[in-house]
Amino acid sequence: MAMNAVHRRLCQSDGWATRMRSRVLPWAMRDVPLTGNVLELGPGYGVTTRWLAGHGGRMTAVEVDPALAADLRDQFPAVDVREGDGAALPFEDETFDAVVCFTMLHHVPSPEHQDRLFAEAARVLRRVGCSRGRTVC
Repeated sequence: MAMNAVHRRLCQSDGWATRMRSRVLPWAMRDVPLTGNVLELGPGYGVTTRWLAGHGGRMTAVEVDPALAADLRDQFPAVDVREGDGAALPFEDETFDAVVCFTMLHHVPSPEHQDRLFAEAARVLRRVGCSRGRTVC
């Protein structure tokens, strides 16, 4: 789903970046280890990517919008940015130690497409024992 002008302006604003960086991401990621291979789905303008890239592991990002994907490559040369759909990921099973997405599900066009996105995220997430603090067992 395309963004309107107001949405684009908000997602690129300093206020949004500050709120995400100072409140939302620390809260949402407080118990998620970001070491190893981390996949971010739908990074958009890169507010969350910037924070995630500064917290550990090797980052890969999948962005459906070609222009945003190109901009992310320019902003984050150390991040492997792929243009693609999170519902059809080009990775082997169990490739990533963490898979994250923020503020993007409202852009996924249908509940069925969201289901495929979540199924793909689960497929590429490495399965480890519950005793290591992971939610996927």
